[in-house]
Amino acid sequence: MLSRIERVEAKFNGTDWIKLINKDLTDFKFAIGSETDITAHFSNDQDSAYYDILRKAITIYSGTITSVTSGLKIWLNTFPADLTTMSSSTDMSVDPSTTTHGFPRELHGVLADGIIIDYKGSKEKPLPLTERELVYDRDVEKAIQALKKADYDREIIGSVPYNDGSEY
Repeated sequence: MLSRIERVEAKFNGTDWIKLINKDLTDFKFAIGSETDITAHFSNDQDSAYYDILRKAITIYSGTITSVTSGLKIWLNTFPADLTTMSSSTDMSVDPSTTTHGFPRELHGVLADGIIIDYKGSKEKPLPLTERELVYDRDVEKAIQALKKADYDREIIGSVPYNDGSEY
């Protein structure tokens, strides 16, 4: 689940939330061998506190952290809730609760195709697949790509070639 983290916030003073910046340990140009090294280079202020995912754990680089209750928020993409039935009248994309999410609408078609492909292959004499079913893997990849979003914290600078209009 750590690889699916979207955002981390911390409440260092017990009241105010700040967004931690994701930074890889190798990006720091100084030694971080102790808690003293960390508190000497980082603070509990916005844009001065960081986190990294290291050895299946979240490592926080900040100033001194006092005892805080419920002081960490983590947003991450999780797997959809288990489908319990295929005959429900509720759309599968509806979130079943506030902590789980439904099966994305972009994947409904490929789910149906996958079920059909499995059914056809389960026969004693398997049924032939249609042209569309033969490219199922490509359709799954396209559906997954449709679910990906850009990271709005990253800066992307695009350029367009100069067009003086003479080509038209």
